[in-house]
Amino acid sequence: MRDWLHSPVQAMLAGSGTPFDSDKHLFEIKWDGIRVLAFFGEGVHRLQGRKLTDASERYPEIIGALEALPGDGILDGEVVVLDQDGRPDFQRVLVREQTRTRDAALVKASRHPVVYMAFDLLYRNGEPLIDRPLIERKKLLTELLVSPPSPIVESTYVLSQGKALFREAEARGLEGVVAKAISSRYVGERSNDWLKLKVRRRTDAVLIGIVRERGTRRVKSLVLGAYDGEELVWLGNAGSGLDQKTVHQLGTELEHLSAAAPPNFRAEAPGDIEWLRPALVVRIEYSELTRDARLRHPVFIGFVDKNPSDCLRPERP
Repeated sequence: MRDWLHSPVQAMLAGSGTPFDSDKHLFEIKWDGIRVLAFFGEGVHRLQGRKLTDASERYPEIIGALEALPGDGILDGEVVVLDQDGRPDFQRVLVREQTRTRDAALVKASRHPVVYMAFDLLYRNGEPLIDRPLIERKKLLTELLVSPPSPIVESTYVLSQGKALFREAEARGLEGVVAKAISSRYVGERSNDWLKLKVRRRTDAVLIGIVRERGTRRVKSLVLGAYDGEELVWLGNAGSGLDQKTVHQLGTELEHLSAAAPPNFRAEAPGDIEWLRPALVVRIEYSELTRDARLRHPVFIGFVDKNPSDCLRPERP
């Protein structure tokens, strides 16, 4: 007989999709944080990361909350750090995730307090729940977390209205929505019963340079900039979305644009940067702006005919 509280449990992963409405699905906010399963009861209080590693030392405040829960169980959820507007701040939660000792985590907890957004219940009081429909597991989760100990919070959901929730997530600057079939079992692998509906934003950026791989000299990514007043500022580098034709063109047809780095322009790259005059504009798709105004997960879409001076630094919603 499986010892659930002491055994590793593989997390269920979602496929990808686009916004939709469905009476067969529930929809919840996609929390931009660290995926963690939480085990509690019978003297066991531990956290397990997505790769089955132990995460208990990094989040002692969650361990304390698990000790206050009645009975035993296994929760699935996301560890987040929220900003002043209640949005997940992935950079700040990474500070906690990269902590390796309990003492260090306690020191960082005051500046980077975490919240555990629980969205599923896999085991309860000696009974595995993974073969029950999701909607039943949700009801049992609500019963368990009727008055949850801080920092555990139940992640709420809506039925049917996926497009409306997606629009709200987009307007609030959130990462997106997860659609889940209400009849879905919990399987420890990727399944299209759960679908990530990610918000993707677009902006136009000035091409400031190309990054070449050391040794091979192959083009790896684009150095992106935008204007903040009269000053060019760095938005990040985009390597995703570059096909072989574009890479070849970038590597051979831009010599006439070679230039020195813009004044006070600070950029980083895992390679050698060849600087260009700010004459070309590229369209970029990205997930969000970081706290230091960098594009997160930038993807090259294509070149656009636009005056570079019209490329202004995007702002967070």
